[in-house]
Amino acid sequence: MYYVALIAVASSLMQFLLLPVYIRLKKRQKYLPLKMTIKGLMTFIAFGFALYAVLVIRHRTGSFFNLVTESGMKTHILLPIGLFVCMVADVVLCVEFKIGMLMFLAGHICYSAYFLIIGGFNPVSVVIFVISAAAITLYFSRYTRKEGKMFILYTVYGIMISITLSTGLMLPFSIREYGVMPAISSVLLVVSDIMLGMNKVRKTTIISDLQYLGYYFSGQFVLALSVFVPAVLGV
Repeated sequence: MYYVALIAVASSLMQFLLLPVYIRLKKRQKYLPLKMTIKGLMTFIAFGFALYAVLVIRHRTGSFFNLVTESGMKTHILLPIGLFVCMVADVVLCVEFKIGMLMFLAGHICYSAYFLIIGGFNPVSVVIFVISAAAITLYFSRYTRKEGKMFILYTVYGIMISITLSTGLMLPFSIREYGVMPAISSVLLVVSDIMLGMNKVRKTTIISDLQYLGYYFSGQFVLALSVFVPAVLGV
């Protein structure tokens, strides 16, 4: 299985080599098709790893409804579905921000449901949710007049990513070491979304774009590896 690990390393390197290229093309409208292809490809890498892992587990268990690795980690088909939705959203966001945002909202619903399925509900997550949702809403409320009706969508989105964060952070307490990578991923994805929101309401720079996209693609890749590593590498 060492060749699989080498593929994972090579893919992660390719992902982050593509990121600066995308940043360079981001504001050049004439390169839109290339831009959409590169951005979609970066998320496709994470989706591919998650899907392959699920198919490996399914081959062993014989069912998509009983996805448990040999080491005992439980997973669910919602993970590659969520990554696929976000992959499409990445492409759509290049041409229609509102529709892309709604698709990312659907992706977060998949992630939150996935976290609850594999780790169960922890009452402490309610506290984390309230703090996160209140902080995000309070920060962006200063831009209510500027964003108009879009502020409602931002508020709903803030609530949803707070659910992702609160459910993800509880996983190390329920599924132990298997919950560490999804928890890290939930933090990276939510920080990325918050930074994207900040970029929408204030002037962006190459550095700010690189930061939020770096967090985002890292979060997607770590989430995919959280199931790929135990399923394929047997760790």
